[in-house]
Amino acid sequence: MRRIGWLLAALLLAGTASSPALGVTQSELDAVEREKAEMAAELENASEEVRAAGQVLAETASRLPGAEHAVDVAEGRVAAAEAEAAQAQREADAAREALAAAEAEYEAAAEAVEAAREARASLFAATARGVELLTVDAIIASGDPQTAVDGMTYLEFMMEGKNLAVEEVTLARREASNAENAASVAEAEAEAAEAAAEEALAAAETRFAEAQAAKLAVEELVDQREAALAVAEDAEDEAQAAYDELEAESARLADALRQADDDAGSSGGGSSSGGGGFVVPVDGWKSSDYGWRRHPIYGTNRFHGGTDFAAGTGAAIHAADSGKVVYAGWNAGYGQLTCISHGGGVTTCYAHQSSIRVSHGEHVDRDETIGAVGSTGASTGPHLHFEVRVHGERVDPLGYLPSCLCR
Repeated sequence: MRRIGWLLAALLLAGTASSPALGVTQSELDAVEREKAEMAAELENASEEVRAAGQVLAETASRLPGAEHAVDVAEGRVAAAEAEAAQAQREADAAREALAAAEAEYEAAAEAVEAAREARASLFAATARGVELLTVDAIIASGDPQTAVDGMTYLEFMMEGKNLAVEEVTLARREASNAENAASVAEAEAEAAEAAAEEALAAAETRFAEAQAAKLAVEELVDQREAALAVAEDAEDEAQAAYDELEAESARLADALRQADDDAGSSGGGSSSGGGGFVVPVDGWKSSDYGWRRHPIYGTNRFHGGTDFAAGTGAAIHAADSGKVVYAGWNAGYGQLTCISHGGGVTTCYAHQSSIRVSHGEHVDRDETIGAVGSTGASTGPHLHFEVRVHGERVDPLGYLPSCLCR
C-alpha cells in the first residue's frame, strides 16, 4: 500500500508540473484547488490511498476540459499558420515574377536608348561641329533663289531631324528610368514577401509544437486519471470498511450523548434549539454539506453527518452556544473531538481539532474558544467537521446556524 501512495504522490506532482504547458491562469489554478478541496471533504472517511486517488481524479477532471480545449485551439492555429505561410509563398512567387518582368522591361528600354543614341550619333556630331551654320552660309552665298529655297528646305529638315532625335533619346531614357524604378520596387516587394513567407512558416512550426505539447498534456492527464481509478477501485472494499467503521463510531457516540442527556436530566444552560440561534463555530468557508451524497468514485450513496468548514490549521473554534462539555478527547475517525450539551437534548460536536482547550464537565459560554482547527482522524486537510445532534441523532446543522454562515 505504501508503494501505491508513492505512485499517487508522483502522479499529483506530474499533474502540477504539467500545468504551465497548458497556459492556465491563476483563476483556473484556484478552481483546481477548490475542486480538490471539495473532493477531499467528500472522502474524509476513506483510506489514505483512496483519498490520494480522489485528489488525482479531482485535478484531472478539472484540468482535462481546458487541456482538450488547448489542443483544439493549437490545431486551429496550426491550420491558420500553414494557410498564412502558403499565401505568403504565393505572394513571394508573384513578386519574383513581377521582378523578372520589370528587369526584362528595363533591359529592353536600355537597349532602345543605346539604339537611339547610335542611330543619331552622326547627326549629333555634325550639329556639334556647326554644320547648320555652314549650310546657312552656303545658301546665302549661292545667289540662286531656287538653290536658296532648296537649301533652306534641307536646313529645316536637318533641324527637324535633330529635334526628333533628341526627343526620341529623351523618351527612351525616361522609359528606361521608369523600368529601372519598377524593377527596384518589384525586388523590394519580392524580398518582403519572401521574408513574410519565412516568418509564417516559422509560426506554423511553432504552432505545431504547441499542439503536440497540448496533446501530450492531455495524454498525461488521461494516464493519471486511469491510474488513480485503478488504485481507487482496488481499495473499494477497504474504503467501504472505513466508512462502516465511522458510522459505527457515530452510533456509539450517539449512545454516549444520549446517556449524558439522561444523566443531566435533559437540562442545561443552552438557549438554542434550532431556528438559526447558534453562532458559526469557525471563520471559514463551507466545503461540504450534511446529508446523503453519491460517492465521487464508486457511485455508492454515503451519509455525511455534519457540515464541514474549511479553515487554516490553528484557526479558533468557538462554541456554537453555551453549555456543558460532555466529550473532550480522541474519537477514532473524528480525531480530536469536543461535544457540548446545550440542553433540551441538543448537542454540538467539533471534530478533527489540532488541540482541545476545554475539559469534560466544564461549562462554556456562547462563542467561547474551545479548540483549534486541525486534520486529525479521518481527515484529508485542515477543516472543522461540525455536527448538531438531537438526542444523539445527527440533524442538519444549517437549520441552527445563521443563513449567511458569517461570524
